[in-house]
Amino acid sequence: MAAETLVRSDVDAGLKLIEILDHGGFGVAAALWVYLSTDERWKLLIAYEGERRDISKKSLEAHTLVHEWRKAHPHDSALRFPTFHVTNSTDPLIAGLKRETHVEGTGEVRVQNWLVDGIYVEDALIHRLAA
Repeated sequence: MAAETLVRSDVDAGLKLIEILDHGGFGVAAALWVYLSTDERWKLLIAYEGERRDISKKSLEAHTLVHEWRKAHPHDSALRFPTFHVTNSTDPLIAGLKRETHVEGTGEVRVQNWLVDGIYVEDALIHRLAA
């Protein structure tokens, strides 16, 4: 099977998602696309600073902010937000990457073929990775 390509429209939708979460006070500590070679697909990870036990609550908060934005912007309904996964900043991948690199604000830093704390990162596009 051919590997899925991360296309510009998905990257832009992910950046818009970060903007919506920032505007809603979500507290995005990290946001990055990670290629999952086992599934041959890209996944958007959104991490917050806070307790791991609050992941379900924060995930609901993120999805609610997106839903509210869609209701307020029906003319932008063609914008397809990517499926995203909410985690906290102690996630082993996020914590390991934070020791290796930092991306303040919102940017686009590509990392490929990195081994981070025993986790192989074949390909990733980091938008934010706060210190």
